[in-house]
Amino acid sequence: METLFNRLSLEVYHSLISNNPDSIIFLDTHGNVLDCNKTCTTMFGYTLNELKKLNFQNMLISNSKVTAKRLFIKTLQGESFTYQVSVTHKNGHILHLQVKNVPVNDNQKLVGVMIVAKDVTDLVKTRISLYETSERLRSIYESSVDAMDVIDLSGNVLLVNSAFEDLYGWKLKEISGKPMPTIPKERMNAMLKMREKLKKGIPIKELEVICMRKDGEPFMASITISPLYDEHGNVNAFSGISRDISRSKQQEIDLRESKDRYKSLLNASPEPIYVQCKGVIRYINESGIRVLGYSEPKSLLGRNILEFVHSDSKKIARDHIQHTINETIIPKEKVEKKMIRADGSSFIIEGTATGIEYEGEASVQMIFRDISERKMVEEALVRSEEKYRLIAENMTDLVAIIDENSIVKYASPSFITVLGFPVESIEGKSAEDIVISEDLPTAIEQFNQALRSTEPSETEFRFKHKTKGWVWVESKVSIFIDEENGKPHLLIVSRDIEERKALQEKLEFLAFHDELTELPNRRLFQEKMQQTLSEAKRHNRKFALLYMDIDNFKWINDEFGHSIGDELLIMFARKVGATLRESDILARQGGDEFTILLTEINKREDVLNCVERIITCLQQEVQVGEFIHNINSSIGIAFYPEDGVIMDDLIKHADQALYKAKESGRNKYCTY
Repeated sequence: METLFNRLSLEVYHSLISNNPDSIIFLDTHGNVLDCNKTCTTMFGYTLNELKKLNFQNMLISNSKVTAKRLFIKTLQGESFTYQVSVTHKNGHILHLQVKNVPVNDNQKLVGVMIVAKDVTDLVKTRISLYETSERLRSIYESSVDAMDVIDLSGNVLLVNSAFEDLYGWKLKEISGKPMPTIPKERMNAMLKMREKLKKGIPIKELEVICMRKDGEPFMASITISPLYDEHGNVNAFSGISRDISRSKQQEIDLRESKDRYKSLLNASPEPIYVQCKGVIRYINESGIRVLGYSEPKSLLGRNILEFVHSDSKKIARDHIQHTINETIIPKEKVEKKMIRADGSSFIIEGTATGIEYEGEASVQMIFRDISERKMVEEALVRSEEKYRLIAENMTDLVAIIDENSIVKYASPSFITVLGFPVESIEGKSAEDIVISEDLPTAIEQFNQALRSTEPSETEFRFKHKTKGWVWVESKVSIFIDEENGKPHLLIVSRDIEERKALQEKLEFLAFHDELTELPNRRLFQEKMQQTLSEAKRHNRKFALLYMDIDNFKWINDEFGHSIGDELLIMFARKVGATLRESDILARQGGDEFTILLTEINKREDVLNCVERIITCLQQEVQVGEFIHNINSSIGIAFYPEDGVIMDDLIKHADQALYKAKESGRNKYCTY
């Protein structure tokens, strides 16, 4: 080879340098540019004359200068070096170069340095991009709230993230290279079959299965498993993502049971009831089906309520539906409208609309009744008192006429059957004598309002009852002019609403309270918490949120039965409630989970003292049925405003603190 080079002419050397795809620069011993090839001027954007005015050091960016200068000096001592530097192009962008320094000798005397530079900018950018992508993936993997793992084709653990360690209790160093320990033995055969599918590239999505924690506790998890591929496209590992869904599954069960109890209660009601969301009928009880002239619910469910509203009332009904769609809180209100039965006949209903949450959506519950008969009475009175009496005396509703001095001029025979008082003891007496004293101001105001106005009015109050003390009635008051003397009189048509009132109170209670413990439910608790937040912000107050559950409650339910579990929940609620102030709010979120709002606190120690009292009060053994139990509870604490200033953040942080308490050994508390 040396002989060959010795035979090359100067012209050949010049051609090799000029046409070399790499930049070649000749520097003197001070680093000044003496000459370069065409590739160099193209690479750097400078002309040769411009380069000759530059020192190579001036083209380097700051983090490359120290290394380049050190190696330049060493090259002047006769050594060659290869290294990487970054330089600035004439237009300002950065070039990444792989550089080789070669000493240049003339007659065995070093006269300068030749630099051979290859542009590796694209390669460096690719490496940086890969590194950044790798770092992002690593960050996502480690910061994920879901448990993530990687196992080989045999099911041995290769990698797990910190969320996996928190959820399952095993550290990576304990299980690395070993079979995945979270799979119960009875599920192993099914898991092996799934792995065969995974090897064929078929992912498994959101599989709901029982998994095991390190302490032996089983729980319901949702798992997604995906195959991982090598550079040849072959499956070489499996990646799993799992999350604990025990709480959501229990909430589903609670919601289903609550929904079943709600429907059972409504179906047993003699009052027609339907639930609509955005005008669409979501539920209707048996009485409602019969009143509308149908035989089964499927004829009504999913249809718009406007289909059953008479054209005379459609505008009012449509406006009411639009109002309920636009408002987040739907107030309780009375409505009256004309409806259509299945056979096309019309009738008039009077109802009470109440805003509720039904299957997770804001809805309207309507308790109504057919008042067509009562309307006939009112119309008959206008036409003829004689016709009116004929109808009134055969009605089950209470019908009374009073004059402008509140003296009862007429009482229907139904007074004796509904209230137990004979008609003779009522007629000629003041109407105020049959209304209980607490409701008298409401009744008098209603009578006076009717006398001042030509429009009928409605109200609810209590009439005296001969044996029961009182009964709730709903009264409609209308004014008419007596034909004989031209004096104004009031027609009062009242209906016994004891049963409806009891049902309404029960439904209203269930809408905001847990049926088992009678504590506020999730919906009421969130409303109270929102009020507390608003007041705390307005008055610069502090408060704390406690999130708690009963340790090993699932085991108690499974071992002793749900009736024992229910009794334990009731006792737990009573014991915890006894430790709280009147201003504090204890609520059941679902299952064995409870929340407490400690309002208007002065310092953190007050909250911690309260929590200590709760844990202490639960230490005593309790007898439930034939069994003796210890009730232990884990508690998570979040403080306002330190741990959050909105409701969702405070609940999430208190929940996270609860899990920290459980991981640290249960029967303990942790702050966020």
